[in-house]
Amino acid sequence: MDRHHLGVHLRPLRRGDEGRLVSFFQSHTPDTIYERYGYHLCTMSQEQAAGLVGVDQDRDCALGLFGPAADGEILHAVGRYCLGPDGKTAEVAFVVRESMRHLGMATTLLRELIRTARARRLHALWALVSSTNSEMTSLLRGHGFAFSPPSAAHSVRGTLILDRDP
Repeated sequence: MDRHHLGVHLRPLRRGDEGRLVSFFQSHTPDTIYERYGYHLCTMSQEQAAGLVGVDQDRDCALGLFGPAADGEILHAVGRYCLGPDGKTAEVAFVVRESMRHLGMATTLLRELIRTARARRLHALWALVSSTNSEMTSLLRGHGFAFSPPSAAHSVRGTLILDRDP
C-alpha cells in the first residue's frame, strides 16, 4: 500500500520506525499530546513506540506519512484504527506534526483508513474527540461521521457506518 501524495510517502508503520515515532512524539506540544492521548504524557519510550509500530497490520491499521530526511525518513503524521472486541468496529485516531498541519495529511490518512476498513468489511469506524477540537470534528463530519452530543467529559463520539455505499 505504499503511496506518494502531497510530497510525502504513505505506508504502514513497521518495526524499525520506533526512533521515528519517538522523535515525532517529541515534536508535539503538550496540547497536541493531550488532544491525541486524552491525558498529559511527557515521554514516549522505545518500548511504547515498539508497541505502536509493531501492530498486527492484518487486524489493526497503523499508517504513517513520511518525508525525506538526511538520515532516511521523517514522520509527519500518524493515523490508525484499532479493531474493537466485536471484530466489526474500530476506533480511529490521528496526529499530525504541528509544522505540517493544514496540508491534507489527516484527510489522506482518514481516506486510506476508511478504504482499508471497507475492504476488510468492517461495519463502522468511530472516534472519541474533544468537543473543543473543531478541526478534527469538521474533518470527520466531512467524511460522513455522525456525532453524539458532548458527554460530561467534554468529548463527542463520531461514528461512520461503513455498510453504506460511500
